Amino acid sequence: MKADLPSAPTTAELATLRRPSWQTGVGVLAAAAIILWSAQATEFSLAALLDGIPNITDFIGRMFPPDLSILPTAVTLMGETLAIAVIGTAIGVVLALPWALLGARSVFDQAWLHHAARTSINVTRAIPELMWALLFVSAVGLGPLAGTLAIVVGSAAGMARLFADIFETMDMRAWEAAAAAGATRSQRISWVLLPQSVPTVASYTLLVLDGNVRAASLLGIVGAGGIGMELTQQLRLFEYGNVLTIVLVVLVVVVTLDRVASYLRKKLL
Repeated sequence: MKADLPSAPTTAELATLRRPSWQTGVGVLAAAAIILWSAQATEFSLAALLDGIPNITDFIGRMFPPDLSILPTAVTLMGETLAIAVIGTAIGVVLALPWALLGARSVFDQAWLHHAARTSINVTRAIPELMWALLFVSAVGLGPLAGTLAIVVGSAAGMARLFADIFETMDMRAWEAAAAAGATRSQRISWVLLPQSVPTVASYTLLVLDGNVRAASLLGIVGAGGIGMELTQQLRLFEYGNVLTIVLVVLVVVVTLDRVASYLRKKLL
């Protein structure tokens, strides 16, 4: 005797499944209210933007043609900016991993430890990197060291938040099996957790590096080294041809790094 097969859902049942719940409706209304409030608070206006297009066109027109005499200086300073981003990201990863492990509930289930780690991460992330740069400029003086330290702190906190979420959402069956076999917590972290998460962690690290190159380009505004210092100086001197050359150098490096990072992420995942 054949088992009874489940009947196909009726049109009414399918319509019920597609009908949004009241929670979804409330969420949509809340999101719309927040967007409208944000538009009002920021005085967002398409009319004002359209009226300002001639000024934008005039500003861009002043940049042409680019002055290539500053190109060697721009390339050198962009190399310094890239070095700030690379070393800052590398040290940030080293600091972020243990910080994230403490903040992952699946690794350390002590509530006080989890909340303390998460709170410290959020407090550090709440401070913009420009503020960290100003702090380190006052501590170590003008130059790339201040920018590097700012990137280290910002990257460590940002990646600790990402890595903690990665650790908490991983499949923990292998972790539990290792625990049942008598492995210590440090052994489970070294043999199970980190090897499983390496591809995702590496992918996010490349993404953070890409963002840090752009961030390091701006830290020079407060004297934290890199190409941002030269960009600020040329803007103050109204040397718009030099400004365009600097922007083009930054653009080439950012686009190239993005392509390389995208390629590596595809290989890792």
